[in-house]
Parts: sequence; C-alpha cells; structure tokens
Amino acid sequence: MGSEEEVHEAMTSDQTCLFVGPYKLEKTLGKGQTGLVKLGVHCVTGRKMAIKIINKEKLSESVLQKVEREIAIMKLIEHPHILHLYDVYENKKYM
Repeated sequence: MGSEEEVHEAMTSDQTCLFVGPYKLEKTLGKGQTGLVKLGVHCVTGRKMAIKIINKEKLSESVLQKVEREIAIMKLIEHPHILHLYDVYENKKYM
C-alpha cells in the first residue's frame, strides 16, 4: 500500500477535479457496501481504470480487515479472467 508521503493525500481537490495518485477521477461507475467505484484516467498515459474508493472511517474494524485481506489476495492473483489490481493508495481516511 502506498504511504502518505507517496500519495501526499489519497484524494486531493482543485475546485472541480479530484485525483487519486496519478489518476483523475471522472464519472461514478457504481456504489457498493464498502465504497464507491469511479472511472479514473491516468494523467500521463490516458489509460482508463476503475478506481474503488473506500472511506475507512465508515467501516468497522472487522470489515476493514476483510478489505485489507482482499487487497492482499488480489495482489497475488494473475489471471486473464480476473481483474488486476494495479495500485493501492491510502491515507488516514481513504483507501
């Protein structure tokens, strides 16, 4: 997981644009029990990604542990029919 120094803030705002790491957030693709999924566009390459944003403050400790376990498992999986986890950015409030 990225440190706060690497991320400086997992989410920063400049009036109309939100960013997570090098990704500019665009439209909302969906909402789930643990977070929000937005379309992200890499600022350099223009590659489009699904970005899941989780507000850690709204999760119980047990749910947060499950999310962290899911991330650890997804980092290990490489399969053409399973989504690939590219990056994890985290600060005190979001992951």
